[in-house]
Amino acid sequence: MRIGLITGEYPPDQGGVGDFTQEIGKGLAALGHDVRVITAQSPIPNLQPSITVYREINSWGWGCWRQILRIARREQLDVLNVQFQTAAFKMHPAIHFVPRRGHRPPTVVTFHDLRVPYLFPKAGPLRWKSIEMLARRADGVIVTNRKDEAEISNLKPQTPTVVRIPIGSNIAPHLPADYDRDTWRARLGIEAGDLLL
Repeated sequence: MRIGLITGEYPPDQGGVGDFTQEIGKGLAALGHDVRVITAQSPIPNLQPSITVYREINSWGWGCWRQILRIARREQLDVLNVQFQTAAFKMHPAIHFVPRRGHRPPTVVTFHDLRVPYLFPKAGPLRWKSIEMLARRADGVIVTNRKDEAEISNLKPQTPTVVRIPIGSNIAPHLPADYDRDTWRARLGIEAGDLLL
């Protein structure tokens, strides 16, 4: 499957959503999927050879969805996955309109949080309405915690399928080559059945 991951930040840019996107991309590539990351322009080269990174979005403003859909058509993507966090998209609401566009691949939104975008002074309830629109227009929704799951699942009219997938660590454990658990514990006077924190 050709999967497009849309993210407002991507390594080596700093940010948790970017790191998560890189890890999920590596995992999907390891399963045999063709992963394409769509992110903001940068002079920084792609550091992950198993993932193709398109640093073509010149702004997360109103024209970004046109650029995203042009890449999706050009690369014949089967699905888009928006890694949503308002701050990663510079607090701009334009990304909320990607699922509203016609002639697009199925679009799943992963909500890393439900913080609202900045629209204009005194926008009030319109800010939350933009989150609702993003959730309702998506073909599927992923949330990362129970609180967000409850908020999105309780929207009326009903949203598409909502799935909670907690975010795990993005640090892969690597034991030293000469590591031997029993020898290490014995050296410290820790019995085999002792609980060690």
